[in-house]
Amino acid sequence: MHLFRQKINWLAIIGQVGLLLHVPAAMAAFTLIIGIFYAEWFSLIPFGFLALFSLVLGQLMYRLTQKAKAAHLWDAMLIAGISWLFCSILAAIPFYWISHICLNAGTDSEVLKVFSEPVNALFEAFSGFTSTGLTMMQQEGPFPYCLQWWRSFLEWIGGLGLVVFVLALTHLNKQSFELYYAEARSEQMTKNIHSTAHWIWGIYLIFTFIGFILFYVSGMSLWDAINHAMTVISTGGFTVSKNNFQGYGLTTQIIAMFMMIIGAISFAVHFRVIREKDFGILWKSLQHRLLYILAIGGGFLLLLLNYWNGTYGHWVHSFFEWISALTTCGYSTMDLSFFSPMVKLFLIMGMFIGGATGSTAGGLKLKRILYLAKGIFLRILSITTKKEKVITKKRENVTDEPPGVALSSIEKSERLVTSEVLFSLWATTLFLAWFLMLRYVPKGRALDALFEVTSAMSNVGLSSGIITPELPTMAKWIFIFLMWVGRLEIIPALVLLLTLPLIFKRKNIDGKKS
Repeated sequence: MHLFRQKINWLAIIGQVGLLLHVPAAMAAFTLIIGIFYAEWFSLIPFGFLALFSLVLGQLMYRLTQKAKAAHLWDAMLIAGISWLFCSILAAIPFYWISHICLNAGTDSEVLKVFSEPVNALFEAFSGFTSTGLTMMQQEGPFPYCLQWWRSFLEWIGGLGLVVFVLALTHLNKQSFELYYAEARSEQMTKNIHSTAHWIWGIYLIFTFIGFILFYVSGMSLWDAINHAMTVISTGGFTVSKNNFQGYGLTTQIIAMFMMIIGAISFAVHFRVIREKDFGILWKSLQHRLLYILAIGGGFLLLLLNYWNGTYGHWVHSFFEWISALTTCGYSTMDLSFFSPMVKLFLIMGMFIGGATGSTAGGLKLKRILYLAKGIFLRILSITTKKEKVITKKRENVTDEPPGVALSSIEKSERLVTSEVLFSLWATTLFLAWFLMLRYVPKGRALDALFEVTSAMSNVGLSSGIITPELPTMAKWIFIFLMWVGRLEIIPALVLLLTLPLIFKRKNIDGKKS
């Protein structure tokens, strides 16, 4: 007998997945403009096909299920998990198709040869849509503008999420908040969830434009400034060259750090600053106060660790790499293979923590770290003489609190339990993935394997050099899986896996009836 007795509304799931398939359709249609502008006529058929196919399929799925009942939260989790899989797979089509077109036309490009392999195209698409930033684009050779744009566009849309994009453009009334919540978001800045989505996109557009202006004024070309403005605010980390941020000047690198911090701040806080002129919330919010302290303090500590381990360089590099890890952006100004094991482990900690909840950053999130710290404090407090009688007296009646933790009436036990569950799932998944990756990395590079696994699951993009086009195919699939579950914050992926036995059970029942 299956552990979960769950009725699944498949019609609602099919319909809402169809609605979300309109996102890659719209993205591909817009990218046609880039192909036309740069006279890359070879890109019109692949992007035109993707736009038409996604639109037709999405419309069929949505129109044929309009009479479906509203999706429950379990259904919404399935919608999120399935949609991110399907949309990322569709996003791989231009990488694969255009690479073959150019290579068959005689273009000599090692990087296009990489993307002519299906698994590499899928890797890049998943990395882009999940705003991770790990890349197979590490070789030399011409690379079309349309694909450069496509990589950045994937991260820009993926940074906010498919559901937020759809909510901002439609009036989805039946299961708006369920879908919003299933995509690892919970902040609601206004009473209406559609209004919240509008505000999020408005704020996102404002900071994208600010990033573009700052990068362009600092000396970036127009094309580089546009692409980096999209990938920095989404804390994605894709760049238009394989050299990342190593080729840019000090001013540009400082601007990038500033924009990474902006991307790691909650949209709810941005909303309070812009709408209510409450600038004090930038410091009053405990998780954001922790963000600033970690960003500055961690940068200084990384600088000291580099000097202690004999890794010398400009002080900006230490701060840049640390802020990139903490905000899960993934930009880099130096080759991380030169870092000592101690420094790499410190960066792993930053990637694991991540930015603020309600931002575009990945990782476990600062608010959950604060909840876990509060749980430890409450556990220790519960065994003091002052609390002993209260704990032992009420223990018989307490069934919903973590054992040994005396939460006050103000505290919400659900927050603590949720943080503990997610932390356990996150740590377990990382450990298992690390265990598997040890099969595919050279001896003596176990720490580098942990670095890559953490970078993938926290949707960061920093790499110690293990992720290359030459990596075994199975290892690439492991990283694709990690990027997917990390973007969904595990629970929707877990719900999808738990639903599979229900599907097979239903098939068996139907088979016996027939």
